[in-house]
Amino acid sequence: MELDMFLVEKRWEILRILAERPSSPIELSERLGTTVSYVSQQLKLLEAVGLVIKEKTGVAEKGKPRSVYSIKNELVYLTLLTKNNSGKKLVYLTPRHQGILNIWLLDDITLHYPIEKLFWKLEDLLGEIDGVFIERGFVPKVLFIAGSKEVKTKIDSIAKEFGKKIGYSYVTKSSLSTISPEILLPLHDPHNILNELKEVQKI
Repeated sequence: MELDMFLVEKRWEILRILAERPSSPIELSERLGTTVSYVSQQLKLLEAVGLVIKEKTGVAEKGKPRSVYSIKNELVYLTLLTKNNSGKKLVYLTPRHQGILNIWLLDDITLHYPIEKLFWKLEDLLGEIDGVFIERGFVPKVLFIAGSKEVKTKIDSIAKEFGKKIGYSYVTKSSLSTISPEILLPLHDPHNILNELKEVQKI
């Protein structure tokens, strides 16, 4: 069965909730307003096609182990509607996919191409950069966590090609924590810095 036919509305809703945080069938049924047996059935189907995984987290009521589900892979479901073409596609995301998709989340579409171009020009340097984020705002800006002066010099050289089209600055992990995670879009975040900041803010 094609996955785009398999992923009906309720299953997408289950995946959406699991993307927020791992959940048990009981928690999912409460969020969805449906029965635990229905949710368990859908989870078995999602597990069978490799979209979710189940983990035992300890002993719950009556000595039965508590099962918690989470998404197995990060993915996006694309729907294309143009004058000359249409289609649907489930794509398993790589870090590069995620970076480009986050660029597309910017409201100002005139910034998409120059930031994409900057992102690809930085590809050979990404192993030396701890983080690249877009700070959304009236004038979006690209933020770099890069400690090496040599790397900063290379970034400056690449960024100069774009003139005033793209604003950018250097930040530390500490100074990044003063910015609301809700307005940050990660382009390159190998150490999950953004998730750490979100967890800290929850405490």
